Amino acid sequence: MTRRSGNLQLDPVDFLDVHPDDATRYGLRNREQVKVESRHGSARLVVRIGETTAPGQVFCSFHFPASGVNSLTSDHADTDTSCPEYKVTAVRVAAL
Repeated sequence: MTRRSGNLQLDPVDFLDVHPDDATRYGLRNREQVKVESRHGSARLVVRIGETTAPGQVFCSFHFPASGVNSLTSDHADTDTSCPEYKVTAVRVAAL
């Protein structure tokens, strides 16, 4: 998250990667903004439709703090190492 690397040239925002089958099922369009909600919080992301994710799953990076992605996951950490738990959680996605 330093934003001092070449990552900004790769992706200018945090995208939500969605499989084409799921995009069709939920009426999502490529590059549209969506609201992503979990039991922990919500975020607004831009949809990127492609086959890099499996059907039934979504993926997003968490490079930009303003996107709110970190609010989607819990604050739990390993008690011995203080490493945060893997950022895996159930979400609901809705077009804005």
